[in-house]
Amino acid sequence: MKQDTNHVLNYNDDKKATFEELHIRHLNLLLDLRSKKLNNWFLKMAIINTFDDLKIFLNHLKKNKHKCIIAIKEKKIIGYLNIFPLNDKGTCLKISNPNLIKINSSINEKDLIVGLIKKAISITDMKTSSWVINSDLENNHLISSARELGFQPLDKVKLWSKNKINKSINNANKNSYSIDEFQKINKLNFINVLNFIRSNQSPLTRAILDLSQKDISNRNDLNSGAVIYSDSVLCTILKDINFQDSRIYTLTIGRCWDNRLNPILKDILNNFFEKSPQSIIKTHEENTELNSYLENSGFTDKFQEIILVRNTIIRNEYKQTNKINQSLESIFGKLNPQGNAYPSPFPLKSK
Repeated sequence: MKQDTNHVLNYNDDKKATFEELHIRHLNLLLDLRSKKLNNWFLKMAIINTFDDLKIFLNHLKKNKHKCIIAIKEKKIIGYLNIFPLNDKGTCLKISNPNLIKINSSINEKDLIVGLIKKAISITDMKTSSWVINSDLENNHLISSARELGFQPLDKVKLWSKNKINKSINNANKNSYSIDEFQKINKLNFINVLNFIRSNQSPLTRAILDLSQKDISNRNDLNSGAVIYSDSVLCTILKDINFQDSRIYTLTIGRCWDNRLNPILKDILNNFFEKSPQSIIKTHEENTELNSYLENSGFTDKFQEIILVRNTIIRNEYKQTNKINQSLESIFGKLNPQGNAYPSPFPLKSK
């Protein structure tokens, strides 16, 4: 809620007057007034001012779109999670890892996790068609609970850090190499970057995340950028929307390793971590050449996660016979409502 700015007028050293916007919290002050007419007017203005602030608070809350689900036992909160949209349309929601505050002996940990996730799914908007959960590969309780509720594995990701940067090597490299190829993402190159990102998403991922131009634009910040040669995008670094931790960035390259990245990518990443040392770079496990490059370049694989997804289209398909054991890719491939259900995106043209 909007905070009032209090203005203090000094009459002298020992007398001060505080000026505030009239609010309902001031009702106790109105009791001292003897004028009923003036009291009624003050009360009306207090309600108006308070509701104006509430509108600002609710508008901010609508933009935030975060919801918190709690588990209660014996009038105590014993677990919670939160949900938030991964896209502007609200068709894909992220469910955070459940946090268990206190496990009562009469409650099984897995039952608690299942209950929280089930509640998170049940209260979401009708337009929502996909839910995503990230889990550490070792978190068996979360993975088995999600699978029990119909979540299927979509992808595995690696998260990389750079603990120490050899600045002397960086400085030496700058004499013979300038990181001019790493450009800020702006109106001039946005369309090329957007097409590059879309073309390197699988049809399944593209359908589930359902990202728009606005969603990708929102991932662009001061640390983001792209390596571009003659309007050809070789790689991008963008803030990842799938994590609540704002320090995590996605490193995207083409489906095949581009040898032009060999002499420059390490310096670009060193420069990135030098500006933002606490950041983390995310890659996909299937990008074996990129992951080998990072490992050989001195970057540390901190941990790995599995991405689990539940989708209403997949659930409907499972109800049909002989499809219960099919993979996600085969299910989406056979839906085919109008020819190719999830074609590669047409390249966008700048005006």
